[in-house]
Order: sequence, then structure tokens, then C-alpha cells
Amino acid sequence: MLNPLAATAIKLVTCPACFYNTLVEAPHIPDVRGRSGPRRHCRARAETLRLVRAHKAHPLPRTLLLTAALLCTGIPVAAFFDGVDAASRPVMDSARKRIEQLRKGDFTIKFVDAGGRPVSGYATIRLLHHEFAFGANLCPVTRLPANHPARRTALQVIEELFPLVRVGSFWSVDEPQKGGALHWNTTDRDVDWALSHGKTMRYHCVIYNMSYAVPKWFRRVRSTAEWWRLIEKRIKDVAGRYGRTIHEYDLVNEMLMNLKWADRNNPLFPTLADPRNTARIFRIADKYLPDAKLVMLETHLCTLQNPYYHRLYDYYRAVLDLGAPVDVLGFQGHFYGGGRMPIERGHPQAGPGAFTMKVISDCLDHLATLGKPIHITEYNPPSRMKKRKGPQPRLTDAEIAAWSVNYYTLVFSKPYIHQITRWFVIDGHGGNALDGGLVTINGVRKPNYFALKKLLKETWTTSWSGEIAGGHVAFRGFFGTYQANVRGYEPVIFRLHSGDPRNITVRLRQYPAVNIAAHP
Repeated sequence: MLNPLAATAIKLVTCPACFYNTLVEAPHIPDVRGRSGPRRHCRARAETLRLVRAHKAHPLPRTLLLTAALLCTGIPVAAFFDGVDAASRPVMDSARKRIEQLRKGDFTIKFVDAGGRPVSGYATIRLLHHEFAFGANLCPVTRLPANHPARRTALQVIEELFPLVRVGSFWSVDEPQKGGALHWNTTDRDVDWALSHGKTMRYHCVIYNMSYAVPKWFRRVRSTAEWWRLIEKRIKDVAGRYGRTIHEYDLVNEMLMNLKWADRNNPLFPTLADPRNTARIFRIADKYLPDAKLVMLETHLCTLQNPYYHRLYDYYRAVLDLGAPVDVLGFQGHFYGGGRMPIERGHPQAGPGAFTMKVISDCLDHLATLGKPIHITEYNPPSRMKKRKGPQPRLTDAEIAAWSVNYYTLVFSKPYIHQITRWFVIDGHGGNALDGGLVTINGVRKPNYFALKKLLKETWTTSWSGEIAGGHVAFRGFFGTYQANVRGYEPVIFRLHSGDPRNITVRLRQYPAVNIAAHP
């Protein structure tokens, strides 16, 4: 899709004749082959080229040039795409109403002094962070050089917006030599950063049978029985290092997505195509991490038209039916376009409307029928893929920002979803999403950042201020962690979660008296 024009919000839709949607780049459009019908480009391309030639002779404003090309071909200007089509409007209306019911409560706070007496005075109360966990992937950010502009900006964004961060390394990083010293330095630094900034953490990932994640010495393993001993050692090592600090683990990652590589290159590894092996890994982990949340996670687009999703659903159900101690179902939430099909139209495999909120909502509700909490573990908005060659469908930055707000709203409204972690803070850094970040690689905050900040810090926030009457304050607010400042007393932090009492007592401590005579 063409780059957004600074002066307008219009963009070109897919050409109905050749299904190519980058008409503004007409001189660079490759010939379309392999389609039924004549091997030719459409009238739109010819018309655009004619206008480009006319523009060279008599320059026209670029917006007029593009609009003229559209009018000449009869191709309509597409509507701004934010994921909310006609079918999605009632879904989003219900989501916003459900947030008010599900994520908020009516609270009465009684403030007392050290002696238990009600206090009076002016007070302010504000939400620090939600009970629902909004997270970000810390690891790729800290891997950048200390003076990198994107690193500095991204860390500021994480500090500002996200109380949860992903930490952890692959087995290949932690154990470079079979049976040798374990290398925890990288993860240790991230854990130290998280603790010093008051963040909770989730670990990604423990077991992942893929080229860059499995130990480099994997070919030296001689049998499946030896792999089972090594898998247990891996889990024990991670638990011994971080079990007291980190309380959520992506235990098994992408059991199905990378089977071709695993079967071809590492066939002695217990195949994760067999749910019994995944269930066994969870039972091992439960011995070493009995109090942690254990997550299995997979990827792909969540639509009921996507055959891969149904394969994933059946796999999850098989693992659960085996009685595996799975605490959370992870769904990665990577949204990538497919082929040349415009994102607003859908995805070749996942079907029409794959990026609309109605289609996504239906699929998430279906996944919830498995009866487990769901965490969105690696979210990125609709994006081009770094590893793909040639033109790709994309959205404008403004569309990505609006789409993300709607997706966060949908997810936040689901009672069975407790967490969303975005995988890309920086565009294209840490994976494939060229358009997936909140910050550019040059360290510039994007529209996506400003939209999310407004959502989290303005729309979904709670604050109260006024005089305390008889020690009591009553208000309606989001479930989460709060800070109160009462005149004459030290600030105090307290929790108002969905499972907690709605009427609580908060004890305040007076500021120490200052001896003025001692400080002339």
C-alpha cells in the first residue's frame, strides 16, 4: 500500500483487475503472473503512468495526481482501516461497556493514622497500574548499545507504559557448551533492570526446538532418552536461577509452527507434535516451579476460518485432556499480512476479514472454551515482515495506531484474558514486524505510541482528589494498584484488585516532625 500522504488521509485500495495495491509506485510495479486471464497489468497502472508522464511535463500537486489516477480508473478511495467494519461495530460497543463492568469496582477507603484514628485533610488518589497486565518485550531493547537513540527512547516508553516486561534467553544462549558453565549474564541484567524499576516479569522461553533456540550442540545428543534428561536439567537450571523472582514462564513455545525444521534437523528431540511429550514437560516443570504460572504458546492468526488455528485448538485440548498442569494458554498475537492481499480485505489462509475485530473476537471466544486463562504473549499490530522480499500489504502509521487501540480494547474487555505483552517496542527489532513498534529505529516515538499512551494513561485511568470526610473516600475506579497522597502524611501505595474486598482500611504514617530550632 502506498505511503500515507502528509496532507491527506487517503490511500489506494487493491486494484480489482490485478489485485496489486501499490499503484503510487507504478514505475516499480512488477508484472503480475500466474493469475487467470490475460497477462497484463490493469488499466490503473496504464492510467497512473500516463498521469506520471503528464506530471513531468506540467507538475501537479501529488495529492491531485493520485486522486486523478483513481478517478480515471474508477477505483474508489478506501476508507480508513482500523479493524472495525460494520460487523465489528456492535462488538466494540459491547467491549467498551464490558470494560466498565469487568475492569472497574466501587471502592470505599478508610484512611487512619498510626493509632487507628480517622484522618482528615486534602488527598489525591491515582491509579499506578492496572490489575490486568500490560507488558512489553524488554530483551531486544537492552541488547542495543547504551548510546543507541532507540534504546534510550524505548526504555523510557517501557518505564512509562508497561508494568510487566518479558525477560529470558533461549537455551542456546544460556548453555553454549554442553555441560559447561551456564551464561546467565544477559538475563540477569534484564532482571536487575526490571527489579530496579518496579516491574513484574514473565520468562520467555524455556523449551523451544528451533534452530536459533535449541543448543548449538544438539547434534551431539545421541538419543531421545538423553534429551529427556537434558530437558529436565534445563528446567531445573532456569527454576534454580529465577524461580523465586519470576512467576510466569513460557514453558513450551511453538510446538507446531516449527515441526518441519525440528523433524528434519533434530529428530531425536521428543517431538512436540505429540501432545504427550508436551504434557510430560509440564509435569517436569511443575516439580521445579510449583507456584509459577506455566504457559504453552503458539502463533498464527486467530480466525475460525484458519485451518492452522483449528489444528492448534485441537492440540491444546489434547494436552489439557492429558491432565497437564498448564496454567495459561498463550496466543502470540502476531498480525502479518499475507501475499498481496490488502490487510483490510483479509489474509489468504486466515480468510476474509482476518484483521477485523469481529473475526478476532469470535476466535478468542472459541479459544476460551478450553477453560483456561489466555495471555496474548507476543503482540504486534498489522505489519510487513522483515524476512519477506518484494512488496507487501501494509497500513499507514495512523491506521496502525487506531487498529491497536481497538485491539487493546477488545482484549481488555475479555474476562478470560489477563495479560497482553507487545513483542516490538522498536520497529523491526527483535523479530519480523517492520511496522510493529512504538518507536522507530532512530528513536522517534510513533503515532502508535501516542495512541496507546492516551488509552492507558487517560482513557483507562482513575484519579480522585478532595477533602477526606471522617477518614472515608468513596469512588469508582479500575482494579489495580493505587497511590494516595494525604496532606501531612507520607504517600502510601495500596491494592484494589477484583478479588479483594471493596471496602479497605489504609494506615497512614505522618511525616517526621522537623525541629526548626536545630536548623537555623
